[in-house]
Amino acid sequence: MLSSIYNKPNRVYEFQKLVQTSHDPVYLRLPRSRLYVGTYYALFSVGMLGVVYGTYGLIKGKKTE
Repeated sequence: MLSSIYNKPNRVYEFQKLVQTSHDPVYLRLPRSRLYVGTYYALFSVGMLGVVYGTYGLIKGKKTE
């Protein structure tokens, strides 16, 4: 029942060869790293746009009639 957890093939050498032969930046060398980095950049951009929008609203202030 638990053999799928502890009876896995050793894939360290495959990943070591993959990382050492690649000429990409270190943070883009592993298989799903482009997905993770792209998601991080998207969330970071949305957060920064929110900060800029909020700061602009605070600086500009409310209209007075």
